[in-house]
Amino acid sequence: MPKIKSTQAQQSFGQIMDQALAGEDVVVERYGIPRVVIVDFRRYQRLIKAERELLRTRLQQASAAASSRAAHLSEKEVGAMIEQARTEAHETKLSHDSDRH
Repeated sequence: MPKIKSTQAQQSFGQIMDQALAGEDVVVERYGIPRVVIVDFRRYQRLIKAERELLRTRLQQASAAASSRAAHLSEKEVGAMIEQARTEAHETKLSHDSDRH
């Protein structure tokens, strides 16, 4: 995978697009640090689809694990956990709101 400087990318963008269209991903660096990759749009779509599928699988696994753990809890324990989560979410929101001001 070729690496180029951002100034070079600006000067030869058409050539870089042709490389990406030919299936060659191009890494663009700024100050020697990789910042973006130029890829063919179809490859980008496949990557996004794969990422979503992976996230969906992870969420399903987490949901199954949580359901398994919660199966033995009493209604009172579930209620307490829900209330704790609400409190924590409210405190987090308040903290973020105060950080903005």
